[in-house]
Amino acid sequence: MFSYARRTGVMVFGLVLAAGLACGRARADETSPAKEAPPLIARPSSTPPATPQDWDFSHCTATLADDPDGARDYAEDWRSHGGGLEAEQCAALAQMELGDVATAATELDRLAHVPDWPAGPPANRRGSRQNVAETPASRLRRASVAQAAARAWQADDSPKQAFDSATYGLMLAPDDPGLKLVYARVAVELGQPQRAIDMLTPLPSAPAARDEALVARAAAWRKLGRIDQGMADINAALHDMPHNGAALLERGILYQRQGQMEQARADWLDVVKQAPDSDEADLARQDLALLETDPEAP
Repeated sequence: MFSYARRTGVMVFGLVLAAGLACGRARADETSPAKEAPPLIARPSSTPPATPQDWDFSHCTATLADDPDGARDYAEDWRSHGGGLEAEQCAALAQMELGDVATAATELDRLAHVPDWPAGPPANRRGSRQNVAETPASRLRRASVAQAAARAWQADDSPKQAFDSATYGLMLAPDDPGLKLVYARVAVELGQPQRAIDMLTPLPSAPAARDEALVARAAAWRKLGRIDQGMADINAALHDMPHNGAALLERGILYQRQGQMEQARADWLDVVKQAPDSDEADLARQDLALLETDPEAP
């Protein structure tokens, strides 16, 4: 019997824009209208230091994928100017892009448990932390951070921690389709496919979320040995996205479980051809190698 490893890629953001300050204006000499004005002389900038209001989370995350070092530097500078939780979140996302996913996951999980986003607990205000009145927007923001933590734990091959982060996020936003999807995928990885099916049923209404949920639920049906139901879900997903690598990879596994080896081979070759550098292509190559070793194995 084949062994199929799975990994979930990490959702991240894109690139940092350098923050800049406006140029000062030159002033003309007003002392003697009869004389020709002297040439302008450059003067030191008197622009005040940057404040948290001069920084922006979207700027910090805009170039994460292309320049994670720059994003980290931006985040650290922002944090030194009082950037607070948003600066810390951006720094953690930069760490993830730089490959330190365990540190990023730990930090994101910590941040998800801090109330009163984005300002954080009152440091210089009167009143105790217990008096913070959290808003619905704050809860949703923390749920999104918990989802990022769960995905980081998945990238670190730490499914138990990923499951805990996703579970916490669902406490904050029970109907969030992204959190439900992460929860279901990790539940399958932890050998709890029925939990995944329960979480994804009924399916999300948005087409893109629905198709991703169908792929995840197909894997859960397969783990339960209900191959026909898994095939029904995966074919429904492929009807909407015929070139999706994750869906083709899963259908190949389902074909293999049905003993349809040529169909399995065709799907896996298609995955490799379409996106040769993807994680799905790496897994498809492993499946193809196992198929060559034992072509008749169920």
